[in-house]
Amino acid sequence: MCRYALILLLLVSGVVVTAQQTTRVYLIPGQGSDYRIYKNIQFDAHLDTVHVHYITPLPLESMFAYAKRLSAQIDTTTPFYIIGVSLGGMLATEMYDMVHPQKIIVISSATDSTEIPEMYQFFHQYPIHRYIPASVFKYSSFIMQPMYEPDRALERATCNAMLWDKEKIFVKRATEMIVSWQRKPDDNVGKNIIHIHGDNDHTLPIKNITSDYIIPGGSHMMVLTKAADVGAIINKELKK
Repeated sequence: MCRYALILLLLVSGVVVTAQQTTRVYLIPGQGSDYRIYKNIQFDAHLDTVHVHYITPLPLESMFAYAKRLSAQIDTTTPFYIIGVSLGGMLATEMYDMVHPQKIIVISSATDSTEIPEMYQFFHQYPIHRYIPASVFKYSSFIMQPMYEPDRALERATCNAMLWDKEKIFVKRATEMIVSWQRKPDDNVGKNIIHIHGDNDHTLPIKNITSDYIIPGGSHMMVLTKAADVGAIINKELKK
């Protein structure tokens, strides 16, 4: 009887230990994507992934203000990590001081506004984008995305579906957030931020980026098209 009681105790203890070792990871997609951007990433078993879903930005809302509203989806009562792709990575850096994650991983993204290409800086100075209809922003993405990142053809159906499901006003107002983003490199000093970038990213060229990991041949869509390489780094960085 004592032996069975001991076995039961060990089994229960094992369940408790397993539960304690589960790591919560919040996943934020990019401007032209959603939760499906992560569909090819094989996360380690101990990672409990939670998708952050975009809400509609307010008119002329800043990156900081939007990140604060979006962070309401994050449970801060237990330790957690944040992963963000493209716009999601920018938002993750803004959330850092708000919700205090253990670590954030930004992929195909920028961690401060100095890493944003000159084109966005031009629109910051001359905000003509504000006068362009929201529908133009959305549907031009179907033309521009294949031109900038041709390897999306490997996941054409998924990319088209994500763009099609995007709210057109979101695409326009998210562009405003990126164009008007004001974050300095000093704002990230001392923060546990891991940056993964591809050397073939035409949307956010690597020449502007300071990254911890460089994926050879990786484009702006490499979370989909080079998921094995990206996933290996993620699992390494989030290993218990």
